[in-house]
Amino acid sequence: MSKNVCLFAVVLALIALAGCSPAPTGASTPTLGSALVSPVDGMTMVYVPEGEFKMGSEAGMTDERPLHTVFLDAFWLDQTEITNEMYGNCVGAGQCKEPNSTVYFDDPAYANHPVASVSWVDAGNYCAWAGRRLPTEAEWEKAASWDPIANEQRVYPWGNEYDCTKGNFDDEIQLDASLMPDTAPNCDGFAHSSPVGSFPEGASAYGALDMGGNVWEWVNDAFIEVDPINASIQNYYAVSPASNPQGVDPAITDYRGMRGGSWNFTFGFGRAAYRLWYGLDDSYDGVGFRCASSITP
Repeated sequence: MSKNVCLFAVVLALIALAGCSPAPTGASTPTLGSALVSPVDGMTMVYVPEGEFKMGSEAGMTDERPLHTVFLDAFWLDQTEITNEMYGNCVGAGQCKEPNSTVYFDDPAYANHPVASVSWVDAGNYCAWAGRRLPTEAEWEKAASWDPIANEQRVYPWGNEYDCTKGNFDDEIQLDASLMPDTAPNCDGFAHSSPVGSFPEGASAYGALDMGGNVWEWVNDAFIEVDPINASIQNYYAVSPASNPQGVDPAITDYRGMRGGSWNFTFGFGRAAYRLWYGLDDSYDGVGFRCASSITP
């Protein structure tokens, strides 16, 4: 039996999440508000039902356009970013390599902080070990931005107004950050990363936490930056499939997408539609990840 089958055949817990009602115990079909705990790494996962959502932003960067409708099959997403402790268990099992920098990884005080300094390849290896996979860019954005009750898109996971108290952002004066207007230095209370789940008021409509700030998160999709001079490179959103898009052909680029903003990057400030990218073997102390899984029949 595969790990994916085991993952969903054994539901260890159904819990209530912020803003959502739990699925009834023993329910055969998960619904909005359902959650489960992975028996492999103890990660709580939230359920994102199938359906359409609006992806991208007409008010954002060129590669966020056009705003378009996407249909996604249902999936489960890790409620938080993978922690140093969780990643350490994979290293101990011989299935993951240590982060490029182990300064925080080796510090017990940071056990519940998101693992960072891991590449896209490293992130994928962890998710495979845990019986999951990296989320697609579309899955990540839906879980971060879509409000299924109001049937509308949010600019940030929590709503449409920036709020430095609802995520761990780049507002530390010692980093010479470009602060958002009217944002006090160190508004979020952390000079570096924060323990996962530290900002419950910043939860998305699906109950996912830390999708704005803390660390950037690798997604599965390959990425090509829009080139306004070279017309042969089209904006992917203009030509992407309307159902379950998987990103550009990974054979033509080594770049991979990242989402969500971080404690030491000003880019995007946690806007759910903002896109960034690195090479698949690159690592950085402001980049981590979370995992996802498709529904098992």
